[in-house]
Amino acid sequence: MNFRKTKRRPDLTLDLMPLIDVVFLLLIFFLITTSFTQEQQRKIPINLPQGVTGTEVGEGTKVILFVTENGEIELEADFEVNGSSLDEKLKSLKALRPDASILLKGDTSAEHGKVVETLDTIKNAGFEKVDLVITKTE
Repeated sequence: MNFRKTKRRPDLTLDLMPLIDVVFLLLIFFLITTSFTQEQQRKIPINLPQGVTGTEVGEGTKVILFVTENGEIELEADFEVNGSSLDEKLKSLKALRPDASILLKGDTSAEHGKVVETLDTIKNAGFEKVDLVITKTE
């Protein structure tokens, strides 16, 4: 017979579910924030022309328009557009963002005529602020 009083140790377990929840929330947060920071990056590289007198563009709403070396035009790096569809898209963007300015990123090898045609389309859509993007040299 055992008359000694024995103490049972309580079952000590560590609940990992809250820790796993926090880790997944952090993972989702970092995935979302990195996708927003990479949103403006270009998938097809554009070789920008170089210039000495370039200045930085001020703050405000910007619409990015790309002219590739093949003469293709892409709006906001998502939509490949041409001629009349570019005019329609720009007019709808002007209606949505009336204070927006255009950042025109033309490849060094793009035809001058294509860039001028794109500038005319931008002006016809009602945009008054157009900035040509270059790589600044020193």
